[in-house]
Amino acid sequence: MIVSKKTFLDLFSDPAPALEVKFSPLSDELPLKVLVRNKLGGQIDKKGKKYLESICKETGLKEFNDFYSSLDGFELCIPVYPPSCTPNPGIKMITANNLQKFTDQYTGKGKWAWTIDLNKSKTLYRGNNKWVAFAEVDGGPSCLTIFLTGENAGCIYLVSPQPHFNILKPISKSFSLFLERVVKDPAAFLRLIRSYVSVRRSDGQNYGYVPMSYLTDSNKSAQ
Repeated sequence: MIVSKKTFLDLFSDPAPALEVKFSPLSDELPLKVLVRNKLGGQIDKKGKKYLESICKETGLKEFNDFYSSLDGFELCIPVYPPSCTPNPGIKMITANNLQKFTDQYTGKGKWAWTIDLNKSKTLYRGNNKWVAFAEVDGGPSCLTIFLTGENAGCIYLVSPQPHFNILKPISKSFSLFLERVVKDPAAFLRLIRSYVSVRRSDGQNYGYVPMSYLTDSNKSAQ
């Protein structure tokens, strides 16, 4: 029997997705099961399509443009239960019409520009090559960027304020490899980009829980 390889879009047909998370990944504590929802965007409109065409000139951007041409973004691993979890998506791909506005937060005097300007990534991002921030990580300010020009065109990086001494983190060399990395192990990808599940404890404070595993059907796994 031949089992077909799971694609990125298959994540959005998982019957009852969930994350198993821990506050201390190396501890013997039992993981907390967090039910999540995966949400696909709609169809891109003419304005968004025109914008994508204007920025995706390099060959390495074709996969990025093709994805938006079919689906205008997505939200992955939105906690829905227990109610003590903050419902921030683990990763949210920004809609085409909002890409420039989202990117502006990381340039000039944008409110998140400091996440780049105070770290090693400044040389790469403040040079002559163009880029856009296209995905928000865990509600921000961390994000994923893709370069539009230069030798890094099509490459995806993580922008994160922590750790301050080493935040120039490559994620993938192409958009298709990025999608493959997500679908291969969503929990591992969330750990890679430092996306946590925020859980409010009995003391009223929120704590970041680390995704340990992703369940496609939490109902079945509980049996």
